[in-house]
Amino acid sequence: MKKIKTAVILAAVMLLTACEPISQELPGTALSDEYSRSDESGNGKETDETEEETVSYTEYVAEVPEIVNAEANTKIEAEDCKLGGSLYTAEERKGFSGTGYVTGFYGGSADFMDITVELDENQHYDITLCAAADTDVTNYITVNGRRLQDFTIKGDSNFTKITFYGIYMEQGENKITIKSGDDNFDFDYIEVTNNETVYDTEFELSESAVNENASTEAEILLKAMKASFGKKIITGQYASSDENKELELIHKVTGKYPAIRFGDIGGYSNSNRPSESEINAAIDWAEKGGIVGFMWYWNAPDEKNPSVYSKDNDFSLKSAMTKQDIAQMPISEIEELYEKGIITLECLELVKDIDAVSNSLLVLADEEIPVLWRPLHEAGGGWYWWGEDGPAPYKWLYNLMYERMTEYHKLDNLIWVWNGQSEEYLVDSDRYDIAAIDIYLSPEIEYGSRSEQYMWLKKITDGGKLLAISECSSIPGIDEMCRDNSLWSFFGLWFGDYLTDTKGNLSEIYTKKEEFIKMYNAENALTLDNFSGE
Repeated sequence: MKKIKTAVILAAVMLLTACEPISQELPGTALSDEYSRSDESGNGKETDETEEETVSYTEYVAEVPEIVNAEANTKIEAEDCKLGGSLYTAEERKGFSGTGYVTGFYGGSADFMDITVELDENQHYDITLCAAADTDVTNYITVNGRRLQDFTIKGDSNFTKITFYGIYMEQGENKITIKSGDDNFDFDYIEVTNNETVYDTEFELSESAVNENASTEAEILLKAMKASFGKKIITGQYASSDENKELELIHKVTGKYPAIRFGDIGGYSNSNRPSESEINAAIDWAEKGGIVGFMWYWNAPDEKNPSVYSKDNDFSLKSAMTKQDIAQMPISEIEELYEKGIITLECLELVKDIDAVSNSLLVLADEEIPVLWRPLHEAGGGWYWWGEDGPAPYKWLYNLMYERMTEYHKLDNLIWVWNGQSEEYLVDSDRYDIAAIDIYLSPEIEYGSRSEQYMWLKKITDGGKLLAISECSSIPGIDEMCRDNSLWSFFGLWFGDYLTDTKGNLSEIYTKKEEFIKMYNAENALTLDNFSGE
C-alpha cells in the first residue's frame, strides 16, 4: 500500500513540475526515423539482434502558424455560388436574403454547392449557414476538404442559422462545400466572421475536488491535472483486458507508454460478478506510477435481458425513481421499503448493483489509488438504458450513485468524470470534476483538435471544469490542438480496429504510425515516463 501511495504522489509531483508553459512560436522538428539501442547497463552499446530493441525518437515540437486576429465579415448569397447536380435557384419560400435561394438537394450524390471565400489573415473564423427545411434534415459541410461535425436543420419551414465556431482557415482562397443531406432543404446564404473565443484561454477551475472529503492522493492527482491543463495533454489508452496488449503495442511503436490506463470495471448486475483481473491490472498500473481510469458498462438489472442497450432490455429507469432519500440507507432498510411497496424492484436492484461495484472500487481506495471514474456515459445518445428515459431519470440516478458512493461507501479516491454527451443531461457542477465527451469519426475525416466540441463543452460548463476526450476513434492532432488553443486534459483511444488489426499489430486505418510517434514524443504530451519520472 505504501509503495503505491508513494508512486502516485511522485507521479503527480513529476506532472506538476513538467507543466511549464509551452512555446507556440517554435517551428516543428522532423521526427527521427532512427531508433537507439542500449544495453541493460545503459552504456549506449549496440545490442545484438537477439536482444529487445528500445525505440526512441527525438522530441516533437508542435507546428503552429502565425495567427493574426483581425476583424472579418463576409456574406455570400447561395445563388452566387457554384452549383452542381440538380441544384437550382428559387424564390417560393418566404424570408430569404438576396435575390433567391438554392434548392434541389434531393439526396443525390452529385448535388453540391461550392462556396469560395477570400480571407485576409490566418485565423479562426465562425461559419454561419442560413437554411430551411420542412422536416428535420441532418447534413455536414467541408472546409478545404475537412469535414466538420454534422448539423441538423429543424423542419419548421423557416430559414434558420447554424453556426460552426472557431474554424481555422488560412489567408487567401478557401473552399466551403455543402453536399446533399438526408432529405430536401433550401440554402440561403453563408457568413464568415472572425472568432474571438478561441483566443480566450481563461478557465476558473476550483482548487479542490467536488468531494470535500477527497483523499490526499485524489487531490494531488487532480491538482496536477489542473496544472497541466492548457499546456500539456495526458495520453490515455483503453485496454481490452488485463494483458494490456494495447499499451504494450503503443510502447513498441512509439517508445512510450500512455500515462492513463482506461478499463471497464465490468458487469456487476443480477449477481453477475466479473473476475478481479481488472482491479488487479489497475493496481499494477498504479504501482508503475500510472493513472487509473474506469468506466462501467452497466448491464441493466433486468433478469430476462441484462444488456446495456435500451433496445435490448425492458428495464425502466423512470419506474425506479423515488422521492425517498435512500442514498445513505443500509441495504436492509431499502429492502424493507421494497417489501412495503414504497419503492419498486427496479429501484432496489439499482442500489444493489451500485453497492456491488462500490465494493470493488473500495479495494482501490484501500490501496490509496485515485481513480478517474466515468459512470453513465453517453446518456444523451439514448442508446443506453440510463439515458433512454430522458434527462430527469438520468440525473436522479447519477445523483443517487454519487451520494451513495461518496457519502455511504466513502469512496473518496474517485475523481468524477461527467460524460452525458448533451447539455440537457448536464448534472450540477458540484457532482463532477471533469467534463468529457466521446468523439468518433469516420477514418477518412481528419480528427484534428475537435476545437468545436472543446468550445461547446467550455461554454456549457462556464469554463469551470477540466475538459477531456473520454473516448476517441483517432488520437487528436497535437499541432491542431496547439494552434486552436484546445489542449484537452486527456484523451482515451478506444481499442479494437481503432488501434490494432486482426493480428494484433498496429492498424493505421484511423491513426497513422507517424501520428502516434508524434503525439507520444511531443513536448506537450504527458506519457508514463514523463508523468511518473520512471
